[in-house]
Amino acid sequence: MINIPKLFCEICGSEIKVPKCCNQSMILKEGYLLCCCSEDCGHQPIPKCCGQNMTYKDI
Repeated sequence: MINIPKLFCEICGSEIKVPKCCNQSMILKEGYLLCCCSEDCGHQPIPKCCGQNMTYKDI
């Protein structure tokens, strides 16, 4: 079974796919989404929904 990482809102239940970098899903580290290749490659803040950061989960 393949795990599909998603971000979801604990308030409204909205879900989105985790962004990709270098053709792979980004990982959550230190409050940011980071490229799994290197911290210098790609990083971005965790998206917000309903005024709070979305939660990362593997499905």
